Amino acid sequence: MTKNLLFVSPLLLLVALISCDQPRDQKTGKKLDTPTTGELTVWIDEGYRPVVESAIDVFDSIYRQAKINAHYVSEGEAVAAIIRDSVQVVVIPRKLTEDELKYFRQRGFTPKMTPIAYDAVAFILHPSNPDSVFTRDQLRDLLTGKTAQWSDLNPQSKLGPVRLVFDNPLSGTVKYVKDSIGGGAPLPANASALNTNEEVIAYVSKNPGAIGIISANIISDTDDGGVQKFLSEIRLLRVSSAVGERGYGPYQAYLATGQYPFKRAIHVINAQARPGLGLGFASYLAGDGQRLILKEGMLPANAVTRLIEIQR
Repeated sequence: MTKNLLFVSPLLLLVALISCDQPRDQKTGKKLDTPTTGELTVWIDEGYRPVVESAIDVFDSIYRQAKINAHYVSEGEAVAAIIRDSVQVVVIPRKLTEDELKYFRQRGFTPKMTPIAYDAVAFILHPSNPDSVFTRDQLRDLLTGKTAQWSDLNPQSKLGPVRLVFDNPLSGTVKYVKDSIGGGAPLPANASALNTNEEVIAYVSKNPGAIGIISANIISDTDDGGVQKFLSEIRLLRVSSAVGERGYGPYQAYLATGQYPFKRAIHVINAQARPGLGLGFASYLAGDGQRLILKEGMLPANAVTRLIEIQR
């Protein structure tokens, strides 16, 4: 009896083609990193710490001669670092813009941008707040300053002014809200930023009049004890298409169906101009790592392949 496996990891094929002749620096003669060996520092949007930490643990355990050093920062800091060549690989919730790509094209190459998952911008409330379903128009009015009082949304509300709280002034969440929800309008005067998503959750859990805006990845893995604690402290806002209609939260299934509207693609931006560890890590995340992304409660960018064995 023989068994034929109908799936081969793209990364394993990549290794077979490249690892047989490990490159060396032409000036120093030192061995350079390859897709599965060496050491690499990656700057990652702080909102994706849970899923990327898990992915690095698995990648490093599979490829024992590889070491990924993760540095968690805001999206703005990550983009600035890769443009000034302080780091060669970043993970952020968007592609680089045409203006940003000009810096690389002037150096003679274009970074590889690999989509690995879909995330959502989540809105969180104090658990005592009864107003937990908003329309897209209501959220847009809040985020552009047209609406600033809870009584504007619910005449019976006694909560007073709405306080909008973001994770970081340079975060991808701020940029997404301004560009994709607010139509480019500046944030209103009642908006402020802390430092991390966890700080936003802590703030909202203590302030009934607040709306926190965070990366959904922070609360997507509902099997995790830390996430369960977060969810016990806040309430997720749901989004509907019209007043009186059903609202949908930032969950994996509703991202897949498009019923939750505030969806964004996470990309690995690889500015290594040769096939190095950045290519290997991005290939893993876009290939075998899709199962891990699915388990973490996020929506994989690529369909997760099933392994089927045929027995003869």
